[in-house]
Amino acid sequence: MTARRTSLPPSGRSLATRVGRDTHATVAASGTVALFDLDRTLVPGSSLVALGRMMASRGMVSRRRLLLAAAQDRRFRWHGATDAAVARLRADALRHVAGIEQDRLLEVLTEVGRHVIDDVLPGAKALLRRHRAAGDFIVILSASPQELVEVVAAGVGAHRAVGTRAGIDTGRYSGELDGPFCYGAGKIDRVTAELGSGVVESAVAYADSISDLPLLERAAEPIAVNPDRRLAQVARRNGWPVLRFS
Repeated sequence: MTARRTSLPPSGRSLATRVGRDTHATVAASGTVALFDLDRTLVPGSSLVALGRMMASRGMVSRRRLLLAAAQDRRFRWHGATDAAVARLRADALRHVAGIEQDRLLEVLTEVGRHVIDDVLPGAKALLRRHRAAGDFIVILSASPQELVEVVAAGVGAHRAVGTRAGIDTGRYSGELDGPFCYGAGKIDRVTAELGSGVVESAVAYADSISDLPLLERAAEPIAVNPDRRLAQVARRNGWPVLRFS
């Protein structure tokens, strides 16, 4: 872990909240909530691109579609993405999974999640260990499918996973979302849906992209990790800590 460091948020804050849709639990009975973006924050690449590769290898999407997705990911990594472009990609992705059996795709998501765990950066592992040692409640947050994020969260010792939920109809993916898209301001909506109101405002949040600005601005302690150019500018202007993992 290089560049500017930040200390952990002070412990001792208790946050009782609603977890999930039907149960009540205490989030971080001692310590704080730590929200970690996944792609290019904990891992160097994109879990969605890794998912596309796996689906292509199993004949679930075409290799041409995979190459296009990889090119778009590289473009977004350097230049960012407009909301309209992300909406088109989301619709395209949902169209490609529509009709796929849930169990079949779950196998792929689980396998990809295991590969993503192997790619977690050493600096990110160290930071996760520090939060666990402090007794903090760790959440992995990503636009990737909920099932994939759950595998990664379990593998890195996080307490909760918050990803994008896809609709299921009679055992097959419907091609629709089940709730908000976990991207941009949608990440706040998804955290609120899963963990309750007030969680983001009490949390330390780690993220890499300008698309995560709504989350970082809402968080009690925003920290930019491996930030893209635009987020780096915002972090510098606001005096936010910046971490660079390698």
